[in-house]
Amino acid sequence: MEMDERAILRDCLDTLKHAAVCYLQASLECDSDELRRTLSHLAVDKSEEQNAVFNLMHQAGIYKTHPADPKQVETLRQQCRQFLDRIGRGPTFAVARERGVETDHRTHT
Repeated sequence: MEMDERAILRDCLDTLKHAAVCYLQASLECDSDELRRTLSHLAVDKSEEQNAVFNLMHQAGIYKTHPADPKQVETLRQQCRQFLDRIGRGPTFAVARERGVETDHRTHT
């Protein structure tokens, strides 16, 4: 089966989106700060690559978009503000390792 240019670009776009999400999710699960940073950078890289493929598709007329309705954008903005106001921006509590406190994760028997 042969794939045309549109199908190949769509596959690249979907693959890069999936990779970006996976790297980001993995970064959120890390206990290692260095690994978290590496995975976060990979997520951003894949996101930028995905954006480049999207731009190529859009410029070639393969991926058509329509302008957002300004009223819907404003409604969403207001809903987000209300949500953020409702949950507040209260104090966050750092875990021990974020405060520089070493912990022993090994179990003792």
